[in-house]
Amino acid sequence: MKRILMVNVPYAGHTNPTLLLASELVKRGYSVTYVNAEEFRTKIEKTGALFIPYINYPDKPSESQKKTMCFRAAYDTVLALKEKYDLLIYEMFFYPGYALAQKLGIPCIRQFSQPAWNKKFIQNAPLMFRISAEIIDSKVMKKKHKKHMGLEDTKLMKAILEDRPNLNIVYVPSVFQNYRESFDESYHFAVPPVETTEVSVNIPYEKMKPPIIYISLGSIISNKGFCKGCIRAFGNTEFSVILNTGKVAPDKLGKIPDNIYAYSFVPQIDVLNHADVFLTHCGMNSVNEAIAAKVPMIVMPFVNDQLANAKRIVEMGIGKRIRSFPSSSKQMYRVAQAIIADDSMYKKYATVAEQMGNDDFLSVVDEIEKLLM
Repeated sequence: MKRILMVNVPYAGHTNPTLLLASELVKRGYSVTYVNAEEFRTKIEKTGALFIPYINYPDKPSESQKKTMCFRAAYDTVLALKEKYDLLIYEMFFYPGYALAQKLGIPCIRQFSQPAWNKKFIQNAPLMFRISAEIIDSKVMKKKHKKHMGLEDTKLMKAILEDRPNLNIVYVPSVFQNYRESFDESYHFAVPPVETTEVSVNIPYEKMKPPIIYISLGSIISNKGFCKGCIRAFGNTEFSVILNTGKVAPDKLGKIPDNIYAYSFVPQIDVLNHADVFLTHCGMNSVNEAIAAKVPMIVMPFVNDQLANAKRIVEMGIGKRIRSFPSSSKQMYRVAQAIIADDSMYKKYATVAEQMGNDDFLSVVDEIEKLLM
């Protein structure tokens, strides 16, 4: 039996897109071992893979500890494993994966949880995107960690552009990828089918009057001021609002109008299937789920791939951009009104759906099997 090793960083946006691949490989009879932080144990074990937690890493790390410790912890954990593996699969953000595969003497495959990077993509990316990449690299890969891994002369952007495996899986619709024509046949674009999770929050859709707007800034960004701004923008208007408050407790937001339904967690896929508009920070998971549900977006990006994603959403005609913090409540409301009043974005999704027809996830798994023969 062929043995496959997967390694990733402890962030939902980088881990969640890779889980279906782990599950499919297990179904096809491969032994899959997945290295990640303890918080992802349950999700990874549900795929049938053997979960291995990071060594020398806190059970409940702070956000700062995650950033500064996860790369070295993942690297050291892989090197400490006793088993011999036939293939290493790593996520693009964990760029030491390429050097790690060479050290182990095995081939590797890279997964992109966001649009793929190449020189043309980077050259035309927003300036803040490039600055964000530099800042992130300086935080997650301190000099001592780079020296430990033998990567003193390597940076995040340089590694992603130059350390290129023969197979790169991009969990993005090919139609969404900027400069798609500049990526060769080693890049395979395939969005895993959206899997509906068990709904643990009872959202009373039957009480809501359309249009429904869903507002969420993802699992990392939580801001009390933003939540209150949304309440000012949409309270007592023609909209019904489902507001994901994240780490901000809804009962800390004061009196909430009857047309606003605030929750600290929502089943996003279920909500998107009921929504008419989605106000999002543009994380790629959220964008993929919005495209699958054919929901126009109001985009409010902050850092890294969110900036490029927002730009692409506007170019495709399936969303409108507003200012990030501080955004005005009047602007949020006016843009939501404009999307509802003009059905062109809803019509645009028909074309997008046709263009996504060739993005077959299972064909990517077939390519991996060829490498294992």
